[in-house]
Amino acid sequence: MNAGHTVTGGALADAIGARTRQIVGALRDLDDQGLHSPSGLDGWSRLTIACHLRYGAEALARMTRHAIAGAPTAYYPGGREQQRPSTLVPRPGESGAGVVASLATSSDELVRLLSTMTDDDWRREGSKAGDTYDRGALSLADLALMRLTECEVHGSDLALGLNDWSELFVSLALPFRLELIGTRRPDQAGIHATTTGSWLLIATDGPSHVVSVNQGRVQSRRCTPNTTSATAAIESTSRDLLALLLGRPPIGRLSFAGDVAFGQSFTHVFPGP
Repeated sequence: MNAGHTVTGGALADAIGARTRQIVGALRDLDDQGLHSPSGLDGWSRLTIACHLRYGAEALARMTRHAIAGAPTAYYPGGREQQRPSTLVPRPGESGAGVVASLATSSDELVRLLSTMTDDDWRREGSKAGDTYDRGALSLADLALMRLTECEVHGSDLALGLNDWSELFVSLALPFRLELIGTRRPDQAGIHATTTGSWLLIATDGPSHVVSVNQGRVQSRRCTPNTTSATAAIESTSRDLLALLLGRPPIGRLSFAGDVAFGQSFTHVFPGP
């Protein structure tokens, strides 16, 4: 799997930097009460998101250095269950403003590192199967796209008016996420052995895809809508189809056709990351 072919490497670094600057700028305008206010992500404050994004920048920089040295490492070296809770809160004695400042510094350092990478570096294995995001082995380009996904999506989660996603992000992340769907195991939550059917995802502004499930096994491929049959069709912009895949609300309208109830079950079968 390789989300970022070499011509997009520098563009990914630039997009990560631009989105992080938007996030930091919005967070710096908040007082302590605003930082501790609920975000649009259930159970998370805006400060929780800032802490999470700060750790992500630090983790990806570490993983990138290890990968270039030929020794891929994990996103959570201490184990996700053991380490993750401490990454979602400020460090001892750290203020909310301090978290935001640290997020800016860590992100700048990450972008500088990514900007020095060669074409061969972008293709290097960045993580081993199961080590990161419970996925297969990912290249450094894949990991950079994962980072851009965190920044774009959690920027929207802040509920501070950052709902627009970049064209580069949508164009790369939509096919990447559909490819990831095809790697889901039959025993994963939501995909039951008796689930059978298909969803035609029609993008009004780009390529369309069909996702099918047969006895718990998932397949995803690009298609031509008027020559592809499916149990249900979901039509919207590429941005909002990506939101559907990421478990986030659309900013526009999703149109359902065919077996509407089955179409609306998509988010149950595929609840997002």
